[in-house]
Amino acid sequence: MNAGYFTLDGTRLVPDPRAHSPWATEMLHGRLLGGVAARAIENEFVEDGWRVSRLTVDLFRPAAMKPVQILTSTVRMGRRVRVVDALMECDGHQVARVTAVVLATSEEPPGTIWRPVVESWPDPESMQPPSDSTGAADDDGWLFRVAQGGFESAVQSRVWTNETVPLIAGETMSPLVRSAVTGDIACPLANSSDQGLFYINADYTMFFARYPVGDWVGIEVSQQLQADGLSIASATLVDSDGPFATSSGSSLTRPPLAQDT
Repeated sequence: MNAGYFTLDGTRLVPDPRAHSPWATEMLHGRLLGGVAARAIENEFVEDGWRVSRLTVDLFRPAAMKPVQILTSTVRMGRRVRVVDALMECDGHQVARVTAVVLATSEEPPGTIWRPVVESWPDPESMQPPSDSTGAADDDGWLFRVAQGGFESAVQSRVWTNETVPLIAGETMSPLVRSAVTGDIACPLANSSDQGLFYINADYTMFFARYPVGDWVGIEVSQQLQADGLSIASATLVDSDGPFATSSGSSLTRPPLAQDT
């Protein structure tokens, strides 16, 4: 298995150079912080018969390309509802916090519930890698296939992603962790314009009806609202079987990525 974005050193997660953010090479990518926190929560608090239903990632301070330590704590451990926290420390600073709601699964109730009509997606394996002009070119094992729009367009975007690099060296990403790594991209995809990306995530929240199947996760932008330099955005996440989760978050303006590259 290929080297991962992080290597375990006791309880510390040591980043590989590929773990850097697109905003700056000395800054960890926020999507990976969500992923390692989801991994810690899943390993400690989730077993058969339970599922993470909500994952909220607060990215309140830039994280340096330094080892990350994760401190988990219990808010509530009920018969059917668990609430847990994971606090991430890096280079002597608290850089992010993740809160998860973990629910007990059960049988489906009877009845028909209205749901929106689901549009079909093209098979990602049959699609060609995007060109750099889409703003979503494959990046060192992080694969993109653009069904519509892309990161540098002014239309609704539908993009497949596949993270082929392990999050932790020697480990296979679980479906939850794969989702957490992908969910961070919903806001940048929604906030990207035909002149570039001017918003950086402050947080993102994922709601899961189920976990994804397969390696490819699709992101379909569903909403974007902005005012006074702030944005809120949301997207639906899909796999080969259809929608399985949503991801939404708030962002604030900063100089575009094009000025940092």
